[in-house]
This record gives sequence, C-alpha cells and structure tokens, in this order.
Amino acid sequence: MMTQTELQIIILIVVAIGASIFANLDTKKQLENFWSRGCSGAEWRRQFPQATKESIREFLECFVEGFAFDNKERLKFTPNDKIMEIYRALYPTEGWPDALELETFAINLEKKYRFDLAGVFTEELTLGQIFKMATSANPNQADTPV
Repeated sequence: MMTQTELQIIILIVVAIGASIFANLDTKKQLENFWSRGCSGAEWRRQFPQATKESIREFLECFVEGFAFDNKERLKFTPNDKIMEIYRALYPTEGWPDALELETFAINLEKKYRFDLAGVFTEELTLGQIFKMATSANPNQADTPV
C-alpha cells in the first residue's frame, strides 16, 4: 500500500514530466522558424561586404557553440535576428532554468574577440550588431582563420 507522501511524489513527478514534454514541444515549434530557413550567407555578405566569409562563419560558430546548436545550422541565423528572440525560442516558458547559453556565447566572444557582450547587452541586440562590435573591437582577430 502506498503512503500519501509516496503518492504525492509520484503525482509531482508525472506533472513535471508532462510539463517538460510540453515545454520541449513548444521549443521545437519555436525553433522551427529558424531551422526552416535557407542559407543566410548572402544576407550577411550584403550587410557586411567588408567581412570575409570565414570571419562571418567564425562569428556564427561562436554563437551556435554557445547555444549548443549544431554547427551546420550556423547560417540559418541572419544579421537581423535578435539574440533574445533566439533565446526565447529556445526557452519559451519563462522562469525555466537554462543551460547558460547567453553566458557561454559571451565567454566565446571574450575569448575570440576580446569583446564584452555584457557591457552592451540589450533586449533588442541583433547578431549583426554583435558581429559589427566584436569584429571592430579586434579587427585583426576577426579575419584570422582559426
């Protein structure tokens, strides 16, 4: 016979699993807006004609690595994508713990470009704005192949 405490624990576990499944489905739906896109390389080159393809790819690699996305998806993101819209697509349920994606991206930018994301961060900040500031902060590093 199950005690009341054991039953409460089982109910709590079932509710947590259900909420987790629901949040995961919502995340997949939100991220599909990005994954369904074609290559944005031409858009990056149009907005940053002075940048090499390699420097754009290296920047996007810092981003996808920070967010734990597959590297082959890096060119699904455009210069106009707001970093917080991407974050909220990954975490559509407010208040759920994250995996420190923003912090990891900031660390990657600091290592690669010596750029402090926290010092310029706003809700409206786009990947293109970050790319411009990061590569301007250390232009020699930005175009140096890794």
